[in-house]
Amino acid sequence: MQSVTRGVYYKDFALALLGYFLFVCQDTVNKDLITRYHATQIVLFASIAALITVIIYTQWKNAWHKIRKASFTVHFFRTLTMFLAMSCFIYSTFFLPLTTLYSIIFTIPLLLTIGGAIFLNEKVSWRRYLATSIGFIGAIIAIDPFSSEFTKIGIIAILMPLFPTASYLIVRKYGHQETLYSFLIYGKLLMILFSSLVAVYFYKPMPLNDLATNLGSGIFRGIGIIFVINSARHLPSSIFASAQYIQILAGGILGYLIFKDIPTMNVYIGSILIIGAGLYIILREAKLGVNIVTSTTRHPTIPIKKD
Repeated sequence: MQSVTRGVYYKDFALALLGYFLFVCQDTVNKDLITRYHATQIVLFASIAALITVIIYTQWKNAWHKIRKASFTVHFFRTLTMFLAMSCFIYSTFFLPLTTLYSIIFTIPLLLTIGGAIFLNEKVSWRRYLATSIGFIGAIIAIDPFSSEFTKIGIIAILMPLFPTASYLIVRKYGHQETLYSFLIYGKLLMILFSSLVAVYFYKPMPLNDLATNLGSGIFRGIGIIFVINSARHLPSSIFASAQYIQILAGGILGYLIFKDIPTMNVYIGSILIIGAGLYIILREAKLGVNIVTSTTRHPTIPIKKD
């Protein structure tokens, strides 16, 4: 039985890694597209393709009945914050390497620790606060806020991780009555709405190859989401949450191969501190059974076995 369980864990962990790698593939495509198109236009077409993917998945699971009762308020604000996060991230790829951006994004577990204490009355020990402080020091080292590239986007890069943190906290506090499929379907529909309202002012016609590339990146994300949520059903939260850090490695490899971005030493040092702090918080939560970070890295409405 243990060998069967171990085999399932290996399979699901591999799917989680593949899902997060597909996210990096989408980010890589977006980094190229942002040189020619507005971020919200890129989000719009990618969301349309991702919607088609999750519709097929919902139909395959015969789960349409699970999206009927949904809170519009929860979906509205959750998707709005994710739309702002995606738009800021894509815009920032024009100025910064993917590895630097992922260093910024992976401050989210640190922000969730603080947000959980403030908004969800989560008890946070001095050890997790210390790990959080070390992680933020790592972020400062990695992003080099006084560099010319960073100062061009400044406040956007600072706000970028705050938006997904707010989204996770909204879901954590108000989204437990929602279903996975309602988040998939309504989330993509609202993402299309928000992006189209802004993109209409910046729209630029796309040649067929760019349009196909943009739609393809959305399919990458849709498939990646499916892989990730299915892995989250079985893996212990501490194992699943660690899979997301593959994005820093994949982003560095693809960034070098495609854009000739070479991470600086401060990115390596800062990323080690960020990942170390994040993993410590995740493992500490798993040990204590306190899981503001680990439960938000995988959807709280997914029916998951207890770790």
